[in-house]
Amino acid sequence: MSRYSQNFLVNAKIAEFIVSAADLTPEDIVLEIGPGKGILTGRLLEKCKVYAIEIDKALCEYLALAFQEDIESGRLHILCGDALKMDFPRFTKVVANIPYHISSPLLFKLMKHSFQKAILMLQYEFAERLVAEPGSKKYGRLSVMMYYHGKARILKRVRRGNFRPIPKVDSAIVEIVPMRRFCYDPEIIEEIVRKIFQHRRKKLKNILGDVPHGDKRAEELTPEEICEVAKYAHRRILN
Repeated sequence: MSRYSQNFLVNAKIAEFIVSAADLTPEDIVLEIGPGKGILTGRLLEKCKVYAIEIDKALCEYLALAFQEDIESGRLHILCGDALKMDFPRFTKVVANIPYHISSPLLFKLMKHSFQKAILMLQYEFAERLVAEPGSKKYGRLSVMMYYHGKARILKRVRRGNFRPIPKVDSAIVEIVPMRRFCYDPEIIEEIVRKIFQHRRKKLKNILGDVPHGDKRAEELTPEEICEVAKYAHRRILN
């Protein structure tokens, strides 16, 4: 593993699956986060223009040599730095192999931008939480906030042996299509979601007082019901 907790995909068939899932056209501009040694980069460049963000300076230098012609032609731009800290260029689609420890902040940074589709490699357990339905053990704050920002689905489980060095867990290829489904002020909803899932075993009435669905716990509420709660709770505070 590199100093940035990177595990590099080495299975060409998985790389081809990811590129195919992105449904690329010549007009697309792909934001690739974590290109590593370029197993996806080359395949993406066959389809469209690419901006590749890589935090490891040694890998930036490697990519600059490996894809010199594409860089000179303007088809590939390598942005060397931390994806969490930099401003993103304009893009239409995202392909990313995201280290687990930054999955949540990077995902929700991406969701603040306008794009058509993201194909992300995530830790399998994180992906399960992302797509979990109300009432399931995996359902939580991440599931709800993902619902408000877009539609996520697991396309494929990727066994750990497809990476080098081999990680301790499996991964998943996840498709995300942006879809704003906030029914109220996003900041207020986010605060309510955070608060009720901090106390997920308590009934809502014991956390927020007299609110709709007060006899239910957070994990039993649909995102739409949480919107109802947020509206009511906020208006009651204002009044």
